[in-house]
Amino acid sequence: MYKIYTNSNNDLFCYFDIIKDALDKVGVQNTLCEKPLGKNYFIIDYDPKDILDEYSRMMNEDNILACEYSSYEIMSKIEKIQYAPKIFLDHIKQEHIKHFFKQFNIGIYQGFSNASCSLELAKILKAKTIDFERKYKSCGYRFLNLNAELAYKSSAAIILDAYDGGCDFLVVEDFYSFYMFDKCYEELQTISNRNFEDFYILSFAELANLALGIVPYTLKKHKLKVSLINENRS
Repeated sequence: MYKIYTNSNNDLFCYFDIIKDALDKVGVQNTLCEKPLGKNYFIIDYDPKDILDEYSRMMNEDNILACEYSSYEIMSKIEKIQYAPKIFLDHIKQEHIKHFFKQFNIGIYQGFSNASCSLELAKILKAKTIDFERKYKSCGYRFLNLNAELAYKSSAAIILDAYDGGCDFLVVEDFYSFYMFDKCYEELQTISNRNFEDFYILSFAELANLALGIVPYTLKKHKLKVSLINENRS
């Protein structure tokens, strides 16, 4: 039984606990941890040593997952931690997939996480991955509190690079970039003087769920509304 440590109780960001549904669907037994990683655990320059010590004491099983990259990046200092998207990819088979993405051009943002799992999932789903120049650039989250205007300009430039490059939507593996691209979209449109409301952002877990025929509840939380559920076809 895998235990999932997630950011599910942080309402500021996209919920990533839906990876549980995707893992269930491909036959990986798992449960959400009773004490998920919370909303004060990822402050810039915050020393997570106390958190790591706390979670190390809690972990009595060999197989424990950090649900999402931003948590995994910190929690990977604990030897028992594994990365949920990687576990998912290790178990998914062609017969699990209800919807392939042959007709979609997908952009994958690699700024924080390198997004290797998203790249692999896109390949499995037979999507066309669109290369865009700013996929490695900072989304601006790390200096949002220092210079909001510059942060929004940085984030808007990435979105518009993917949008103008022909991407149907953008996939991210961390909630920092999801926050900038989706939650702050009005600020990004204002500062860039562009409208991209027909564009949207998906997390790895959301793309995995959709591929398996599951419409995740998290889509209702998006500011940029996802039209994929009406368009997707195998």
